[in-house]
Amino acid sequence: MSSPATEAGVHAEAWRFIAMALAEPAADSTELISEQPYQPEWLTPALGELATVALDAWQGEHTRLFTFPAACPPFASPFLEDGVLDGHRAGELERFYGQFDLAIQGLPADYLGTMAEFIGFFLEKDDTSAAADFYREYLADWLDRFCDCLEGHAEFTFYRELAGEIRRQAKGLRP
Repeated sequence: MSSPATEAGVHAEAWRFIAMALAEPAADSTELISEQPYQPEWLTPALGELATVALDAWQGEHTRLFTFPAACPPFASPFLEDGVLDGHRAGELERFYGQFDLAIQGLPADYLGTMAEFIGFFLEKDDTSAAADFYREYLADWLDRFCDCLEGHAEFTFYRELAGEIRRQAKGLRP
């Protein structure tokens, strides 16, 4: 992947990094993450910590944090609708993504990883206004609570630092 030509391009890479970091860990996850163009300062020590744990322990932490019922579900609906998965926000997002001829498969449309990819899509096109509108419409009302949850419940530095990274990137989309 070539270097981004704009500040929006750097932020697009950061949001794609967030999406990848939320994915279920696999045997090659640390290698894939370390090869991403976006490399925040906290990543090297966090990956160092992950290198000291067995893959099944990392997968267990991911499951505990993110798999419903989860300590910190990475979906809008549980934060907005008292623990409901695949609620009204997911439906709103399905309709929104449909405007771009995108159909979300496998996870509810209000999954943070999908939304992070979508923000990256706007930023890659240097459309910071659309990215900020998307953030305001679909993330602003619950994302801080998700990050608070992640910082409070994550056992691994990787996920606690990821919460901080999400906050930093979201701050760039706020008015």
